[in-house]
Amino acid sequence: MKTSNKNKKGFTLAELIMVIAILGVLATLLIPTMISYVKKARIKAAIADARTVMTAIESSLVDHLVNTDHDTSAAFNKVLYLDQDTKKSFGDREYEIVGAFTNYTWNLYKSGSLNATGSQAVDLVIATAIDHTFTETWDKGKRVNPMSYNSKSNNCKKYLKDNDTNFGLVVVYNTTGTVRMMQLYRNGILVTYIGGNYIVNTSGTAHFIGTGTWDTIYKDSDDGKAAPEEYCKVNLSNKQIGSGGSLGGWY
Repeated sequence: MKTSNKNKKGFTLAELIMVIAILGVLATLLIPTMISYVKKARIKAAIADARTVMTAIESSLVDHLVNTDHDTSAAFNKVLYLDQDTKKSFGDREYEIVGAFTNYTWNLYKSGSLNATGSQAVDLVIATAIDHTFTETWDKGKRVNPMSYNSKSNNCKKYLKDNDTNFGLVVVYNTTGTVRMMQLYRNGILVTYIGGNYIVNTSGTAHFIGTGTWDTIYKDSDDGKAAPEEYCKVNLSNKQIGSGGSLGGWY
């Protein structure tokens, strides 16, 4: 028995245009929402990763610096200025003596060049903590300090490309094992930790702080918030405590 096709109807051109128009409106409404959702999810993941790294480093540092009898004085040879009055001499400015860890030392660790004495003993503690934080690979990279990539043209993305690595890391810590500040750049997102806050920058020109004061991180960040006054005074100087208390560059 044959079925008649006379009662079967397709969409008219007007109906097709209407359906396409509705889909277009829905796409216009939903796509920005989806993009925003994906971006927020990536930011949350980046902050969670940075928090995991920071916690692992701080826990290892406290255990090594506070709970053991190791001589760690050699590790604390860098200057964190808390007073931006450059007219004052070094001895008259408010500062804190700190230690620092960057990709430069990570390369030494991956090359098997770190030993368990002097300042490198603390570097080894931090590198080991980082190495066990994620199951993914932290690329060896080159022996280059990321803090020299501190402008919008000489930025984090360029650092990764120039140095064959998949991350950029700067950690500054004090004698109690507290992480004073940290910057971690991975997967196109720079997360800066300072004073208990995690500041996110997803811009393609995101850059490491270098010797600038910390208010510049807020100016460049996604939310554009003004920095708390105490952060505007803080910067890790291109200074290192040498023999006899003299200062020399360390980058």
